[in-house]
Amino acid sequence: MIRIAIVEDEAADQKKLQDMVKKYLTEKNLKAELFLFSDGTEFLDGYPQKLDIAFLDIELKQMDGIRAAHKVREFDDRVQLLFVTNMVQFALEGYAVDAADFIVKPISYRTFAPRMDKILKKLEHTRTRFLLVKQGKETVCYRIQDITYVESLNKKTIIHRKEEAPIYCTEPLYVLEKKLEPEPFFRCHNAFLVNLDYIQSLNADSVTVQENRIPVSKHRKKDFMNALANYRGRML
Repeated sequence: MIRIAIVEDEAADQKKLQDMVKKYLTEKNLKAELFLFSDGTEFLDGYPQKLDIAFLDIELKQMDGIRAAHKVREFDDRVQLLFVTNMVQFALEGYAVDAADFIVKPISYRTFAPRMDKILKKLEHTRTRFLLVKQGKETVCYRIQDITYVESLNKKTIIHRKEEAPIYCTEPLYVLEKKLEPEPFFRCHNAFLVNLDYIQSLNADSVTVQENRIPVSKHRKKDFMNALANYRGRML
């Protein structure tokens, strides 16, 4: 899940950039959460946690994009900042806040898409996260993004992955649940921990993850539905 902010005070320009982001994500089969702001002050006051990309218009009425970017860099050195402007003379100031790129208005999708390709490659390098699990006497590292769900079966823990064979590990499910707490996983059943990014459909007492039906316990269903709604409510 990519988290993207657009900071633009002109409604037409904001909508145009939003449409380009959606088109790009659809073409790349990517999921994202989108946050819209009309000013730098509003952006800083409502700064989303774990933000990945921020499109900042330089010419904003109260706090401009350059000033907002300097403020952001005081507490977040990971987010990819892209300035959207027709004032190319400010490009040098962008280097001071480690701006990833500039997009000059009027924006065209032909120039927008390659810039997103570059940003996502850089982002993938910085945001790849791993889970360390014990397999007997060994400790093995796996990409969290690839894990679809974790299952406890016959006193064994099985980690199911998107395009790889399942992994058997010797750590109990509750230990992996603790390790995955910062990630979008939820214990929907005593024997299952699911990645919210991979849920395909909902039923009365189950969810479908990668064509597999996963049960949802009655006493966990309300909390599960709230967690899913909060996490995916703004998903594109």
